Amino acid sequence: MQREQTSDKLVGQRIRAARRAHELNQEELSARLGVHRNSLVRYERGERGIDVELLVKIASELKVTLHWLVTGEGEMTQPPDVPEADRLPVRWIPVLGQVPAGFPQYTNEVVLGHLPVPEATAKHPQTFALIVHGDSMEPRLSDGDRVIICPDTTPANRAIVVALIDGETTIKELKITRQGRKNIHILTPANSEYPPHVMGEPDRIIGRVVAVQKMLE
Repeated sequence: MQREQTSDKLVGQRIRAARRAHELNQEELSARLGVHRNSLVRYERGERGIDVELLVKIASELKVTLHWLVTGEGEMTQPPDVPEADRLPVRWIPVLGQVPAGFPQYTNEVVLGHLPVPEATAKHPQTFALIVHGDSMEPRLSDGDRVIICPDTTPANRAIVVALIDGETTIKELKITRQGRKNIHILTPANSEYPPHVMGEPDRIIGRVVAVQKMLE
């Protein structure tokens, strides 16, 4: 809860800064957004969370990037407008802090934000994203990379998958070997300093990685 309140406050500070940069008062911006001025005051103070649809509208009105508005990272201002015919269709997918046991039922506790991805990448309605933590998949995946996950409980051999091991989320390469009449599923890290994991009865695969957004800094 404290983390959410801090995040809301920082988003509110960025809204205020962008509004003042455009020399708009709260009355003017609230009228453009179609919200009550008191609501905008609470947003800017971080006293109230903002849904994704309104965040997109605020970013558009203030000519700032949604990524900067939500995270404070990257460029503040939007790039030059692209004609509608040239725009790539996108979907907004949730970025999860972890894979909930009740997947695909997301809760506010596990959704960190939302990420725009091409519709062609997010064909499955429950496509989601995770942020890579640690170096077990170096050099294929690095700490901080965003991976796009398509739900899939039976991915092919050599797929990069997301699995739940002892209730913890892990991202590894899946290797399937035959032992007699039984298939053995092994989760293998790219970094040789980490051991592989032979999947047991309670372990389960949630999905496979279909795309990666590399973080260069």
